[in-house]
Amino acid sequence: MAAARVDEMSLLPAMHDFVTFFGELGPRWGLEADPCRVHAYLYLVERPASESDIAGALDLDGAAVTAALAYLVRWRMVQSVGASLWQVGGDPWDMLMSALEARRQEEIAPALATLRGCRDAALRDKLDPSVRRRIGAVLDLAEDLAAIDTQARRLSPQFLRQMVGLSGRAARFMDRTFGSRRDKR
Repeated sequence: MAAARVDEMSLLPAMHDFVTFFGELGPRWGLEADPCRVHAYLYLVERPASESDIAGALDLDGAAVTAALAYLVRWRMVQSVGASLWQVGGDPWDMLMSALEARRQEEIAPALATLRGCRDAALRDKLDPSVRRRIGAVLDLAEDLAAIDTQARRLSPQFLRQMVGLSGRAARFMDRTFGSRRDKR
């Protein structure tokens, strides 16, 4: 039996479920739903698609597609490859790293600056020591995570892939062997 071909104007059930899942998942991670759906669609079709193809497949109006693509361009998650044609990379790892880098640039420095400002204001305003400690604890955590992130970026992408793959396989093995923590609650 031949594999079903992707029709730009309609999604097969598995594709629809995949695109819907990413449209629901994105907002849980602070991302907009329509760009996540557009990205998932472009990932599945594996080739450049026009804005009208995207609109038809996802039942979006032209303005929504344009806005979703602009959002994805800002996050470096989609590329224009000609006259109104768009595509995404085919490697999920590369897509993840691209998204993480964009989030890093938009979020880590501002978060650290805000937390440092809160710490400084708490000292200046002579807030209760327990409040200052709590603000300091969150700042310490954010600075530690930023330092870990900086060190992780020094590793090669291939090494990170191997580490995540090995860690994931080990975790699944441990779950199968000993049960997951959720099973013990």
